[in-house]
Amino acid sequence: MKKWHVILYECALAIAGVCALPWLIYQAIFKKKYRKSFWKRLGWGFPAIQKEQRTVIWMHAVSVGETKAIIGLARLFKERFSNSLLIISSITETGHEEAQRSLPFADHHVYLPFDFGWMIKPIIKRISPDIVILSETDFWFNFLHQAKQSGAFLSVVNGKLSERSLKRYQMLGSFSLFSLFDLFCLQNTQYQNRFSSLNIPLTKLSVTGNLKCGTMLPRLSEQEIVDWREKLGFSTQDLVLTIGSTHDPEERELLEQLQPLLQKFPQLKILLVPRHPERCEQVAQLLHQSDIPYERYSANASKEQARVLLVDAMGVLLKCYQLSDVAIVAGSFIEKVGGHHILEPSYYEVPVLFGPHMHSQREFEALCLEHGAGLQVNYEDIAHSVEMLLNDEALRKSIGKKGFQLMLELQGAHEVTFKTLQQHLKRI
Repeated sequence: MKKWHVILYECALAIAGVCALPWLIYQAIFKKKYRKSFWKRLGWGFPAIQKEQRTVIWMHAVSVGETKAIIGLARLFKERFSNSLLIISSITETGHEEAQRSLPFADHHVYLPFDFGWMIKPIIKRISPDIVILSETDFWFNFLHQAKQSGAFLSVVNGKLSERSLKRYQMLGSFSLFSLFDLFCLQNTQYQNRFSSLNIPLTKLSVTGNLKCGTMLPRLSEQEIVDWREKLGFSTQDLVLTIGSTHDPEERELLEQLQPLLQKFPQLKILLVPRHPERCEQVAQLLHQSDIPYERYSANASKEQARVLLVDAMGVLLKCYQLSDVAIVAGSFIEKVGGHHILEPSYYEVPVLFGPHMHSQREFEALCLEHGAGLQVNYEDIAHSVEMLLNDEALRKSIGKKGFQLMLELQGAHEVTFKTLQQHLKRI
């Protein structure tokens, strides 16, 4: 890695930091974002981790989806590297909370500091990680450079590379940071071909499957489902539609299309789960203006009369899917997001609907459509498709079973990824 690469990157990062500072302050004051994480991302309060004689495994996942993807893999490392210290780092506050909740066996949950060399270098020097694993595509030059300088084995897991990102990396040319990596564990051969076109040796590129589909998600027991319905004020006769992982302006557009169904189906209940809980106040105002009877999940008030339940909490989306007759996975109706994990409802035999913008999750889109696990619709068709499914229990069950069968067929990616990592670690 050439020295001028580092200097150029530091200068670009400093300029970007100065330009972004007013925006960060605005977000913190008016939107309550980054209040918990800002100072920690400056490196303040970073735990005094002592390596001692242990193998330090540092796994980084930017946010919620990437964190969920590595749960099984992280557990395998912790179980099979008995004398290890496991660090999980995040960028977003929701990702950090998810890591604390779903990876309680990790030794440390931290925010990855901003990628300035003067912040990163002393932390890496003190901890001296043996293995650094990145989930998907969150590449930070100084973090990776310093980790490599300290002698760490660097790997990407659940790796992917969009056509758009490929073009950007090709423009960078010799500045590419991919030479720092020892191994890329990729979701499919298409991504392998794209990474290969960046002059990465094929010996470093392994197709190990998609970690987001590689292990079965937790299930509630029958009694837990009964208790969960009772807590939400749902009767056994109610039909439940979950709209998960919504972004602005998806709530407004979807509710506008679906509101007539609340009159056609008096027993219909909607669970509305924004992707980012800090937006719930904004969504609550939207519901109030629409005159739809609603209640917040966190409220102590009775929820039986609510037609829409606004889920203003982290970590309950999967429980919502388990109550559902139909699920809509949002983030797919707006181009700036490009889709989320549309197959999550399939783990619970629930038919899924999703939008036309899936460029960030092409593999999920292809699998879902190829195996008949769901329907791709636009705003104008969403109400018709939901109504069709609510009216046809046999169709709901048929689509749900196809999705569940697909999930069974996709199991094992965590074990394959772990074994691939293990084989490469033995060579160094």
